[in-house]
Amino acid sequence: MNCENIEYLKNGNSRQKQAYCILSEKGILSKLKIFDPILVETIPIDIDIENSDLDIICCFADKQCFIKQ
Repeated sequence: MNCENIEYLKNGNSRQKQAYCILSEKGILSKLKIFDPILVETIPIDIDIENSDLDIICCFADKQCFIKQ
């Protein structure tokens, strides 16, 4: 699994496929690309529970630039 590429979610379980569709359709990771986004939570590793959400971590040097994005 490459945490920097969510393509593997397309072939996962139903929640993983749903996560892939949401992230892809909304272009979320593309919009955050300059901040090196990584999807880090329970859905990608198949240990999620009913109310699990999607968490994305980012890296930035300029807080205001990140907020504006």
